[in-house]
Amino acid sequence: MRIIGGTYRGRIISRVDNKSTRETADMVRQAVFNMLGGTMFGSVLDLFAGSGAYGLEAISRGAKRAIFVDKEKAAIKTIEKNAELLKCQSVVTIYQMDYQTYLKSLTSDAMFDVIFLDPPYQMDIYVDVITHLRSHLHPEGMILCESAKTLVLPDEILDLKKIKDKTYGIKRVSIYQ
Repeated sequence: MRIIGGTYRGRIISRVDNKSTRETADMVRQAVFNMLGGTMFGSVLDLFAGSGAYGLEAISRGAKRAIFVDKEKAAIKTIEKNAELLKCQSVVTIYQMDYQTYLKSLTSDAMFDVIFLDPPYQMDIYVDVITHLRSHLHPEGMILCESAKTLVLPDEILDLKKIKDKTYGIKRVSIYQ
């Protein structure tokens, strides 16, 4: 697995060494960042972060900071290793906790420009999580959802509209703004 674009383009990053973590292929991440516009700004949240590939790609493309959340110890160790490898620890914050605990811990001033939401496919929590995170998304911000291809998310969630919806093999990528 590698970083696709930006400052760290071509750098190899580690995968999480367990069977419960599903990594997003380089080709899909490249397509996702093309859909997002390529360059990143501001702050990103990588919820259910796994190896941290989405958030690290965002940093490589210009994001000022990234918050990574995952409950799995193996994932946290992988994110730490990858951030150290890229020498970007100063712009990375990592939390080992479940998503519900993290969402409850958010303060009203926590704001994000891009949110990556990639839970295990059997967890149909997208609408609830987006509803909770809406007040933490900047007005022009985007939420990217990666789900099973068979799960079609609604065209609108609160005031957010689905602006992109593409399938890649067994995955569906939906972007809200």
